[in-house]
Amino acid sequence: MKILHLSTEEKSGGAAIAANRLHTALCNSGVDSHMGVLSRQTSSPYVHRIGGALSRRVMHPLGQRINDRCLGLHSRPQFPSYTSFNLLPSFQHRRLNALTKDILHLHWVGDGFISPWSLARLRAPVVWTMHDTWAFTGGCHYTNTGCERYVARCGQCPELRSHHEWDISRLHWLAKRRAVQRIQPIIISPSTAYARKAAKSGMLQDCRIEVIPNTLDTHIFRPIPQKQARDILGLPQDALLLLFGAMNAASDHNKGFDLLLEAMRQLPVSAQQQVAAVVFGADTATTSLSCHTHFLGRLHDAVTLALAYSAVDMFVCPSRQDNLPNTVLESLACGTPVVAFPVGGIPDMVEHGVSGWLAQAYDTAELARGISLLLNDAELRQRMGEAGRKKVEQTYAAPVIAKRHIALYEEILAGAIPIFGPG
Repeated sequence: MKILHLSTEEKSGGAAIAANRLHTALCNSGVDSHMGVLSRQTSSPYVHRIGGALSRRVMHPLGQRINDRCLGLHSRPQFPSYTSFNLLPSFQHRRLNALTKDILHLHWVGDGFISPWSLARLRAPVVWTMHDTWAFTGGCHYTNTGCERYVARCGQCPELRSHHEWDISRLHWLAKRRAVQRIQPIIISPSTAYARKAAKSGMLQDCRIEVIPNTLDTHIFRPIPQKQARDILGLPQDALLLLFGAMNAASDHNKGFDLLLEAMRQLPVSAQQQVAAVVFGADTATTSLSCHTHFLGRLHDAVTLALAYSAVDMFVCPSRQDNLPNTVLESLACGTPVVAFPVGGIPDMVEHGVSGWLAQAYDTAELARGISLLLNDAELRQRMGEAGRKKVEQTYAAPVIAKRHIALYEEILAGAIPIFGPG
């Protein structure tokens, strides 16, 4: 069984990290797994750059400029989501069809990597993990406006502030829909919430949709003694610490950094005096939290991330939208309870009152209440941390998730699902 995973990036970004972790889990389970990427970050012999110098240096930058120009024709909303139309024919199908593989497993292939035109010409059984909404929308990776026009066929896109039914989102949607009808992919959603969205979409409603979550290495992401973790990271031993991941927080409205700021302001004065924040993914913040803050910068390896989660008393994830965020899974694996909103796949991972606190969506007062509750109860934090770790071991550990993917691959290769594509 030879599986080729397709991802725009090898390790840069949450979706690429999730794809790489699955690839590693499959390799460790004896599967001949490989990654095909546009941009490599390692020299692994199992990771292959798809496309030559012309593709990387000319076609991809040109495609990005065309994408930006199309977006520039519209009046963007105050809080735009990332949108990629992949308009320029990438011709990647020629390279991919020439490679030996049994199954093509698509992940995040935006940013011009796989165009709808090339998608329609793939010649192998296709499995597609949706790491965001791009697989069933007219180009947006998250629907900031709460738009459900993907249920039909997009067009008159509120994300673009378009007033025309036949706008670029409709054209992209139709091109991708033709590709989906031709290759009939098996869809994997990491969360139940996004599986429901895909099932009611005009794009994927006729596809088979499976819910299989992301995974991680529970031997790396594990509880580390708090004192030891704080010593290594240079964090104070006598403070109550909460952790927040601030990657692109200032520019990404979905991360909810403004909601965290407001929740921190609503903490009792006594709690604000006791607590300190630890932030990774950023060296500074444009707006200061209402407590002392330690910035860890960008953490590039899993071991240091595990130390960060283990060093703190809780992890706060104030996201407005998310699928199955790696950060929440990593925190639970390290035995650190999570305070968050019940959006996307977060309720799949965090059980309210058992492994964390789920505030009513976007209610900063409720978020502050959850933070305060955990700050004041060490026994509750300990109990929640143990429950979170147990669930990760049972549900999200690498051997568990690899086994579920292998079962799906074997079903496909047994002939239950034919090979689609042009003759």
